[in-house]
Amino acid sequence: MSAGSIKLVHERVNRVIGRRELLFTITHETTGTPSKKDIVSQLQSVLGTQGVIIVRKVSTRYGQRVSDVLVHVYDNEIVAKAFEPKYILKRNGLIQEEAKKEG
Repeated sequence: MSAGSIKLVHERVNRVIGRRELLFTITHETTGTPSKKDIVSQLQSVLGTQGVIIVRKVSTRYGQRVSDVLVHVYDNEIVAKAFEPKYILKRNGLIQEEAKKEG
């Protein structure tokens, strides 16, 4: 992701599950909607965390170069795999899609 601004809109600490739930606004003036990989790498430098960052949702506002991004940050991958749905884990590259058996 090229030069763009990231603004933290809302933060919630979920102590029961052991994660932080964050809502960001990302402005991307010169490019289209950033990829999940770009968002994760940018957020790792902004947050300064070595935890597992799961991008739950990216929604770009109609007619604007602004995206709202919902992110969950876990301390470790085991907890992330326990609470996140499989399709979200696949989208974020934490699990590989299993080969279908032909029969």
